[in-house]
Parts: sequence; structure tokens; C-alpha cells
Amino acid sequence: MEINKSKITIGGLSGTGKGTVAIILSEKLNYKLSSAGNFFRELAKEKGYESILDFQIVIHSADNTDFSVDIEVDERTKKFGTENVDFVIEGRLCAHMIPDAFKILLKCADEERFRRVAQRQKVDVEYAKNETLEREKLYTDFYKRFYKIENYLDESHYDLVVDTTNINPEDIVEIIINKLK
Repeated sequence: MEINKSKITIGGLSGTGKGTVAIILSEKLNYKLSSAGNFFRELAKEKGYESILDFQIVIHSADNTDFSVDIEVDERTKKFGTENVDFVIEGRLCAHMIPDAFKILLKCADEERFRRVAQRQKVDVEYAKNETLEREKLYTDFYKRFYKIENYLDESHYDLVVDTTNINPEDIVEIIINKLK
């Protein structure tokens, strides 16, 4: 499959910088910006949930057999990917949902990820660590059960992998732009 560099996906775990890098990259390239997480949050709100974690616990529990929310998020992501060009979209499974895109994976040391999440959510690091690990286990287990994706972070699925632990977002964007050239 030919890679379309006017379609860019950014994936990675919480706290790796997906959102920040996506914003800066879309601005520098003058591309549309989207997020699978925003699709998910919109659906949570439509269903009356204030807490994303509570919503994830309900829909990604081992005994849940209603996959309509994830199917809807995936459909919105796929539709966005087929109907648009000149975009950056961030989300954990975007690389799998938009296979013709230029796919970027951001990685980061766990301690730094948890620090970033705590700072963003204005909570202490231990709380951020516990909540992040719980959420990551929920969706990783779900991806295995529902999508049969054993490791959505498998680097072989991506065109560029960047460790963001000690690099600021602007420099990460420059690495990406240089690779796109």
C-alpha cells in the first residue's frame, strides 16, 4: 500500500505527547487536526458520562458485549481518513484505521509519561500513574479481545518512531517534518 504523506496519524501511550505534537504539526503544515479521543469523548458525553475512566470501565469491561461505541469511534476515524487529505489525526489505533497514512509512534519513559499526565490533569503523579495504568490495561485488553491486535504499539506498523522522553515538542515536529521530506 502506498503511503499518503498528506494523511498523518500519531499514536502512542498516554503522556507521550500525541496531542501536543499533533497540534504543532498540523499548524506548521497547515493541515486539519482531529483526534480519535475526541470522537470517544463526544460519545461519552452523548451517553451522559462526565468521567472518561468511568465510561471506559463500563464499555471495556471483560463482560461487556456491546461494542457499538468502539465501532462508532472506528467508523468516524475511518470516515475522516477516507474523506480528507492534508490532516493530522492522533489516537491509539489510528495507524490501524487509516492504513494508507504516514504513521508516527511516539514513545516515552513511563516516569515522564506519568509526570506529564499529572501536570495536565493537575493531580499528583501517583494518582496519574494508577489511573493511566488502569486505563491502559482496559483498552489494551479490549484491543486484544475485540480487534485481535496483540500489540498496537508494535513499531513495525509505523513509518517513524520517536522517543519523546527528553525532546521538546517543537523538536519532535522538526524530526517529523524532516522525515516527511
